[in-house]
Amino acid sequence: MSSIYYKVFFIMTVVGFVDAIIITKTPSTTQLYASDPTALFNADILRIASRTATKKSNFNPIHAANHSHGMMVQMLEMYQTSDKKTARPNTETFRIVLKAYCNLGGRTWEDGYGKDDQNYEMAVNAVDKMESILIRWKDFESKEGNDYEKQLDTGVLNLILKAYARCGHQDIPSPSSQREVKNVTKLPWFENTSTRLSYAESAEKLLVYMREHEEDLPNIVPDEKSYAYVVEAWSRQQPSARKYLKDAHGKNLNGNDICVIRASRWLPFIESFYKEARASDTSSIVKRRLIRRTLLWSYSDVLDAWARSGVEQAANQAARCMAKIEELSRDDVGDVELAKSLSLCDDSNEMNRESWEYKYQNSFDHQNIELFHGKEEFLHPFCVIYPSEQSYTSAILALSRSRDKDAAVRAHQLLNRMIELYDSGKWGSNRPNLLAFNSVISAYAKSPAIGSADKAEGILNQLEDLCFDKKNRRYRFLRPDIVTYNSVITAWSNSKEAAAVYNSENIVKRMERRNNAVDGKYLNLQPDPYTYSSLINSWIRSGLGVTSAEKAEELLRDMIQKYYKGDKKILPSQKIFSQIIYAWGRCTTEDDFPVKRAMELLRMMEEMSREGVAELKPDIISYSSLIDTIAKTRVKNSFDLAMDLLSRVEALYKSGEKSMKPNVRTYSSVFQCLLYSEQQHKYLMAEKLLNRMKILKVEPNTFTYNYVINCAASETLEDEAIKMEAFKIALKAFTSLRRSSYATDCYTYNFFLKACTLLPASSIRYKIVTEAFRECCDQGKLSNESLSRLRNCLDSASLQSLLQCDTLSVHDLNPRWSGRVRV
Repeated sequence: MSSIYYKVFFIMTVVGFVDAIIITKTPSTTQLYASDPTALFNADILRIASRTATKKSNFNPIHAANHSHGMMVQMLEMYQTSDKKTARPNTETFRIVLKAYCNLGGRTWEDGYGKDDQNYEMAVNAVDKMESILIRWKDFESKEGNDYEKQLDTGVLNLILKAYARCGHQDIPSPSSQREVKNVTKLPWFENTSTRLSYAESAEKLLVYMREHEEDLPNIVPDEKSYAYVVEAWSRQQPSARKYLKDAHGKNLNGNDICVIRASRWLPFIESFYKEARASDTSSIVKRRLIRRTLLWSYSDVLDAWARSGVEQAANQAARCMAKIEELSRDDVGDVELAKSLSLCDDSNEMNRESWEYKYQNSFDHQNIELFHGKEEFLHPFCVIYPSEQSYTSAILALSRSRDKDAAVRAHQLLNRMIELYDSGKWGSNRPNLLAFNSVISAYAKSPAIGSADKAEGILNQLEDLCFDKKNRRYRFLRPDIVTYNSVITAWSNSKEAAAVYNSENIVKRMERRNNAVDGKYLNLQPDPYTYSSLINSWIRSGLGVTSAEKAEELLRDMIQKYYKGDKKILPSQKIFSQIIYAWGRCTTEDDFPVKRAMELLRMMEEMSREGVAELKPDIISYSSLIDTIAKTRVKNSFDLAMDLLSRVEALYKSGEKSMKPNVRTYSSVFQCLLYSEQQHKYLMAEKLLNRMKILKVEPNTFTYNYVINCAASETLEDEAIKMEAFKIALKAFTSLRRSSYATDCYTYNFFLKACTLLPASSIRYKIVTEAFRECCDQGKLSNESLSRLRNCLDSASLQSLLQCDTLSVHDLNPRWSGRVRV
């Protein structure tokens, strides 16, 4: 069977040889191939491998790479089984196949090559195949008695470095990623598979190996590309903020900059190559520009990584990278102008010769082979290397997520530079994109600066003008989408300017006009739930009282109506219901109208939930918002309504609905209802509520204990026994708060001193009051209200003796006593 295969392979080789003669059209090359079997085989392998060089090829690049790999394997086997009488694979043989796989980039495919079981397949990528080739190469050289490492060179190792970079993906770095790599004695592909780490770490190990073995292996001295591929590998591994929070199970983004910091570490080495090229008189323009392009791309990779990281310093670091990229681009403008002047002066000058060599890389009149050899080295002599569309967009994205005050302005400046470059006609295939516009609008939406919302709307106006400009149709591709308009609505929603809510409404109306427009001005801009949510939030923040709540509820009912008419995407969320319930709680009226409207919204949620809309089943936030609304309106029966809702929630939780567990906010709102109710013996009800919290293991906080103390202090009956019981409950709550993990505040001492008036005038009351007062002063929590309560507890002589002055305000006392209180 193998002999038949060799015959077929021999025929294929002859066909390839004829093809090579046809495409070379160079007699000397043909003669060389005729006298050198290895060159003949290499030419045939190259013919197949070159099909991986361009995406426009009619051949499947994965098949081409695998085919060239198979040809190399057969060449090895024929050489070994023929007692070394056939063509011997050399460095060029392995380099061609390695480059074929390297050209595949980050693709993965199912492969069963090399397995005895033909049905066995596994997912592989370029790195897997290239490492297996490098291992086989060593086995071959060892059998030949040659030193494997001396067969390698910088170009070959750069191929595997590039593969490490292109096959990399976002991933959480291992703990070893933070350790410095040094004393590398083994190439990465010979590492134990159980200890192999990420592609970025493998790339860095290989680079360190090259650096540490420069003296004994001068053929593998790293160049600027070696460093650039390591930068790219670490930059690609940098996880996004969302992935880091999800996969690393972190509560914040602290530590999500390990990869980008590792990438940035190698930038100075590329800088040194560039500085050397600039300083050298013998360095050609083309060489200098190629190194500059490598450096510019490396900064672009680091910029993208910073933008993805989402860490606090990401925006400033991304802006620094962007500034460096623009500086390199300005330097390139100078070199291009110099090249043009040299070209006009002398047709035989260096620039023309080099540009001709880069245009025609070799004598092969074959497009794929040209690209295979020289695609990465080609650099147009008269085209400036400008920052890419992606670099500008990444920098803008990083700034849009920043909390810096001037982030929006800086992002806007970058957007303007994108537009200027595109208008100049020198930006090649790059062009401004919608993501950049939307990100700048989003940056203004987050900005607290006055006028930010107006600037956000100004960018929308500019975008519409560019898109619908009949004279200049170059921006027809740039069509605003729903995100664009929603971001402007959010900007006005967050604005504190007068009439901001009406501007939000105007943007929604513009959306509707565009959605129904004719004459080429149509955009698919049907308002979505986010549109309604932003507009509802805008009304709630407008501070117009009942009008705010009514308008917000009107929008809510509009959403529900559209939902029942068939637009299932327009379904209001629980959050929207809770926001409007809360809005009703902020309405100051003398009747119970806001409470009735809020309770109607809860009933609506319950009804829709029973009808099958499970998403609207009221949760604990819905009930807590309603109880809070009841507490704020202070209607007569507020405590009874709040207790009824609390009992329903507790019953649901005890029945097994764990998500319905009341929280401390729920109980605090009920305490507030109790405090302002007309209930008798509030201290008893407060104690019962506190016990109910403890049964459900809900930990009381400062507000809770303060409410209990104030409820006890509000006892108005003159019965001394009742007053003593009320004080004991206040004292117990005061002591529990001081022993808890929560801190007291100025209200704690205010309410406790108020509770002390329940005690009869005696030395015991004097002692309790003075100790509480001194503790209050020591903690810097003395307020004018507490001072007023103190006067009610002590007679004039005792008060003057305690204060050592006849004071009327805390301003007349030691400032440290009220240092933690806003007076």
